[in-house]
Amino acid sequence: VGNIPFKAEEKEVRDACELIGPVLSFNLAADADTGKRKGYAFVEYADDATAQSACRNLHGHRLLDRELRVGLAERAGAARRRRRGDHEPVGMEDAIHAASLVNDRGRLAVVSSVTRHLAGASRHELREALDTFENCGPENCKVLTEYVPGLDIAMEMVQRLLDMAAADDAAGEAKRKKRVSACPPPDDHGAKLMKLEDGGKATPVFAGVACV
Repeated sequence: VGNIPFKAEEKEVRDACELIGPVLSFNLAADADTGKRKGYAFVEYADDATAQSACRNLHGHRLLDRELRVGLAERAGAARRRRRGDHEPVGMEDAIHAASLVNDRGRLAVVSSVTRHLAGASRHELREALDTFENCGPENCKVLTEYVPGLDIAMEMVQRLLDMAAADDAAGEAKRKKRVSACPPPDDHGAKLMKLEDGGKATPVFAGVACV
């Protein structure tokens, strides 16, 4: 959702979005250092039909002195975004995408709360959390999810985020290998032969720039 008036309250923007249907998660973008609004927000609905409806009916909706611009946002692929390190927050965008993959739609408030929390966690912290949980053993894990509200959702989202990170890493590695394999071999003009004392055979030594 773009073209949001800077003087609009967060509740006003969210209320406008909820005219279409229940909002699963809402993130009003702001500068991390200054807190200054950026004029857009990421909004997630419970299903694709509601999101499509928002594009049709919320686009052009007048909020204070501006008309909102609404469109579908896709999760950025590994090639289009800076790859995050193991100790950097996974970010709200990936957390929202992970939330959209969770099947439990009966507890939207829990999903939204977990989404905001996990957005600030790093891959390293997510792996530690999942390892700690799984090391409890299947029976204890089952008991924990029964008695700790939202734990099942949190662990499913953690697994989704780690799967996404692994997929991004694999895509990045595949792209790197493709780039390396595409580097042309040294040509005959750039080759130099150095004769070494090795059974009278000449060992070719190529002069050129290594592909990285």
